[in-house]
Amino acid sequence: MTMSTASHDGRVVLVAGVTARTGEAVLRRFLEDGFRIGAIARDQARLQAVLERIPGAQDPERVLPLQADLLHSEQAERAVAETVTRFGRVDAMTTLTGAGYLQKPFAETQLDELRTVVEGNLYTTYTLCRAVLPHMLARGDGYIATIAGGSALDPGYGRSLFAASKAAIVALTKGMARDHKQQGIRANCLVAGTIATEQARRRLTAEDLSAAATLEEFAGALVFLCSPTASGLSGSIIELNGREVD
Repeated sequence: MTMSTASHDGRVVLVAGVTARTGEAVLRRFLEDGFRIGAIARDQARLQAVLERIPGAQDPERVLPLQADLLHSEQAERAVAETVTRFGRVDAMTTLTGAGYLQKPFAETQLDELRTVVEGNLYTTYTLCRAVLPHMLARGDGYIATIAGGSALDPGYGRSLFAASKAAIVALTKGMARDHKQQGIRANCLVAGTIATEQARRRLTAEDLSAAATLEEFAGALVFLCSPTASGLSGSIIELNGREVD
């Protein structure tokens, strides 16, 4: 697959959680659109395995592999600093990091389960946003694309804890946008419904799968939100629900 010569050539995006189910598709799309990437994952071996499957991802002028656990602020700050050292700046940021999926009725949940989803979803989003924002503010320009699930706006059965952690990301994003709207920061949240990952294909019915957003649609939405084509948006909640709308 050839690389694009899109207008995004040379822009730098920090992508966390690149070993997630959507990670490979997202990295491929950013590379195809000309971005340089700081690619963050907790597991170095899994990170390298993902990069080895993507054309161009072994080029140190295009991709910087970064091992970091975003539950620790200092590791998020180090990832940002190393990206700036390698590429000179960070134009945009997004994170695919998540705590996994918990589904059970609220009355059966435990505080430790809430703590796990809040830490894995909200805390990791916070630490990377907090680490990258001072650099963006110093430059007077920056794009932040957070990610929430559809449950953040309308939780289904058994999704109360997951939904609460994702709804907090929505509020966090809108707050960032409002606080820094006069300083060149665009912060938007992509609220993703069902995505047709390989794992989803194994469990979804044919009807549900046909309604899901494709990996390409998901990756394309993130590229849009991380680029100047989205300069007119900040504090927006973008619902990527494929064909799930009734």
